[in-house]
Amino acid sequence: MSEGSAFKQLYSQMINTGGNLASVQNNFKDKDGKVKKIKCFVKEAFPHFLVTDNHFYVPCYFSKRAVDGFKSAHSGVNITDLKSKVIEISDWSLEMVAVDSSTVFTSYAGIEIRLIVNNFKLVQGNQKVLLSRYPVNLYRDDEMKTLFQAYHHRTLTGRVSNKDSLPDVSTKGNSVVSFASGNKFQYGFKSGTTAVQDMKAIARNEKGANFLKDLKGSSSGPAQARVSGGAKAKKSKATPAGSRAVKSLSKTIVKGKNNKSSVARIGSRVPGAGTPGASASKVQTPKPMSQSTF
Repeated sequence: MSEGSAFKQLYSQMINTGGNLASVQNNFKDKDGKVKKIKCFVKEAFPHFLVTDNHFYVPCYFSKRAVDGFKSAHSGVNITDLKSKVIEISDWSLEMVAVDSSTVFTSYAGIEIRLIVNNFKLVQGNQKVLLSRYPVNLYRDDEMKTLFQAYHHRTLTGRVSNKDSLPDVSTKGNSVVSFASGNKFQYGFKSGTTAVQDMKAIARNEKGANFLKDLKGSSSGPAQARVSGGAKAKKSKATPAGSRAVKSLSKTIVKGKNNKSSVARIGSRVPGAGTPGASASKVQTPKPMSQSTF
């Protein structure tokens, strides 16, 4: 396990306890018995709000209370402009949510652990913060993926009776693992239902309704592919009069009565190529040269 990664420790405990937040926060308290605050670096503020602990990055999900509290404490500061800033999260929670991992890049094996932010502030300071390494997606870490796979295995084997080694495929229900339509495998944890604010809605409230439209085609927002350049269509050239005459003559030849008839032979025999005479051959043959002549 990566030494010093607070996010990896939190998310690992969340998986190992099956989503028991109370147990996780109990192991993450300060000397006064309060849940520790999270101070992190904002890697990206839009379209995803990604924070990092200098090792891995995870997304933040803001509640309405968190957005309203930040606006009242930091008038004139946009949440979508916090990239490369440091924030301190004083009220937070974790939730396990069943998602489609083919569309949610911050998930694995159909599970996303969401960092719910209820209260946070901007850490003021003129000193620029520089990361000592490039953070990577926590869900792409090999140890984290192993934990997710182990949790999936525990859930699957927990639904098998002691007498069987595999689920009973003759019955319908959660004991049947199906990869097609019909009954599907489901995890046993209670999926989080906390209402969170959409980052697009936050951006529209901060920068206007046309903000997303202005991003199209820019380097900082989604763009639509456009085809430019390429060869231009050439105008067809007029057919010369001589060419038209050749085509007309070709049509006349093709319209003959018998196209398979042989052409009349010219002459009595096929003329042969003459052999060069002795004198001509002698002139064309290279002469040997002596050292003195050379």
